[in-house]
Amino acid sequence: MKTKEIRQKGIVNFGKLIQDDSKLVVLEGIFDAILNEEKASLVSDNQYQKVEEARTVYHSGNSLSTSWEDLEKQLNAKYGF
Repeated sequence: MKTKEIRQKGIVNFGKLIQDDSKLVVLEGIFDAILNEEKASLVSDNQYQKVEEARTVYHSGNSLSTSWEDLEKQLNAKYGF
């Protein structure tokens, strides 16, 4: 499909989209994502590294984690709820 045909199809489809308010909200989010410059992350590289390390330990099977079911049983036994 040529660029001109793609543009024309986009115009037709855009006309259909703007008739539905819920689709307009989605479309606005898409335009915001396309037009906004990438913003700096609020999460530091050090924090990402810590999460990655914890994830690696978890997937290795050597973590000291507890399943929700076991934790629930422990809390019920200790506190009665």
